[in-house]
Amino acid sequence: MSFSEEAINIATALGNGIYSVGEDIVLGAERTGEGWGLGKDGRSAEIGYENSAMKNILIDFARTSISDERNPLYKCIYNILEEYYSKFPEEILQQLASKAGVGAGYMAGRMLIGQKLAKTIALKICTVIATTTAYKQMAKKLGVSAAASATGVGIPIGLLMLQGVMQRSSHAALRLRKKCPELFSKLHVAGNLQLLYFLVEKPMHEYISTIEFANTNQARLAKIISDTYSKKSNDNDK
Repeated sequence: MSFSEEAINIATALGNGIYSVGEDIVLGAERTGEGWGLGKDGRSAEIGYENSAMKNILIDFARTSISDERNPLYKCIYNILEEYYSKFPEEILQQLASKAGVGAGYMAGRMLIGQKLAKTIALKICTVIATTTAYKQMAKKLGVSAAASATGVGIPIGLLMLQGVMQRSSHAALRLRKKCPELFSKLHVAGNLQLLYFLVEKPMHEYISTIEFANTNQARLAKIISDTYSKKSNDNDK
């Protein structure tokens, strides 16, 4: 799959992920009840923290373009890719970096190559995402939501639905913490980006599943990757 095809798939999933009327109303009612102390102990304080963190994320989202390294969605995609490439053997990263036009010298080291590769791929994906209708619609909704959060007025999709989006965000973050605790911590430290995981959970499933697999099968994964790319290289030489 090309960068463009992958990015369009991601953008479509993002557009679908941000807005689901029926589900958001139900989840919004659930979250409101939990916020009033009707859920498990400590959930009310957790909801307050998540809402405050998401407010800051939305404001940063509205102030920056998706290809800006300060944009929360860009940072989320970059951090997932960086963790993903950290699982690759260095010789394979060198091949991928060369094909992607990444200027990493032979002696740069696996970590630096992976970071540069993640940055390059994230930028390519985000550049294409920014041109899609699905992303523009999502950006408009998030942008208006950010303005509403900053001013406290004009919430565009209703309190219950806004709470519903936050509840989906919260549930997805919990799934990530159980599935890939290291990635959860990485996104959290990078600016509470685990709260955006619900947007990328499906479109970046393959990357995240590889990270999860590597946590308990790093040696096996390295062999699978090496065998796969060696075969591709041999096929290209024919």
